[in-house]
Amino acid sequence: MHDNCLATCSDDKSVKMWIVPDDGIKENIIKADSDMKGHSKKVILVKWHPSADKTLASSSADGTVKIWDIQNENTTMSYDIGDQPWATEWNGDGSAIAAITKGKKMHILDPRA
Repeated sequence: MHDNCLATCSDDKSVKMWIVPDDGIKENIIKADSDMKGHSKKVILVKWHPSADKTLASSSADGTVKIWDIQNENTTMSYDIGDQPWATEWNGDGSAIAAITKGKKMHILDPRA
């Protein structure tokens, strides 16, 4: 599903998606295929959705977890968890995402709600 896609996050508050050519990288790739902005502080983590194509989650030092539609480069959901996340993980079927914060709390988020 995401075999040729690379998602990155950065201190510049962005989430980017890069498509790697089937025959490999032959030259420097300087322009991302998707460039998503919406966090107000550095983005710490990014995780692909386990079953939905072109969907990923990002976690930021601004205390938010965002669900992104990378094809349209927009946020479909945004959750304010109130503290910096240290870990984020989708469950097996993608019906929930967990975020563990610096304050030692775990938040279970339902992207379908």
